[in-house]
Amino acid sequence: MHVNTVLRDYFLEFGEDVNVDANKPLLRAGEVAKYLYLIQSGAVRLCVRNAEGAETTVQFFFEDDMVCSLESMLSGCPSGLELITMEACQLRVLDRDTVLTKFQSHATMPSELLALTQQRLVEYINLYTIAIAQTPTQRYQAMLVSQPDKLARIPLHILASYLGVTPVHLSRIRRRLKSGPGSRAF
Repeated sequence: MHVNTVLRDYFLEFGEDVNVDANKPLLRAGEVAKYLYLIQSGAVRLCVRNAEGAETTVQFFFEDDMVCSLESMLSGCPSGLELITMEACQLRVLDRDTVLTKFQSHATMPSELLALTQQRLVEYINLYTIAIAQTPTQRYQAMLVSQPDKLARIPLHILASYLGVTPVHLSRIRRRLKSGPGSRAF
């Protein structure tokens, strides 16, 4: 989710620059979120693991997006989600205590965090609705149209997880779409 101007100013004033290699966890399931991240460069994914350890990617974040387990950060409860870098990232980081202190002491911070929470809720509702209403092929096609540059940065096995298909199935979808309009959809 793109960060608004007030929150960006907080990141610039109170945050710290951190570089993180690709495929490194920023938050593991079961941990309480201690940091809020602004992605300056790189890509991060939000995922969940089932009881057997199989991972499903839920959302992707790129430059100028703010990312954390907001629910965990605000409630102090352990997160059920994981944040993992997909690429080497340059991040601006705010710690939980700074965010909560500013929440209490700055007049506009509560409304900024409320707006952020509402934005996150709308994004999740849209993701949920699309996952139910559209086939993996339709979702992939929509990403091709709306986010081709970002799509090219997502490893195929992670994209398959996001679409809810196997990497082999994703390969078939891509092959069918390349072969033309007469291809049958899944």
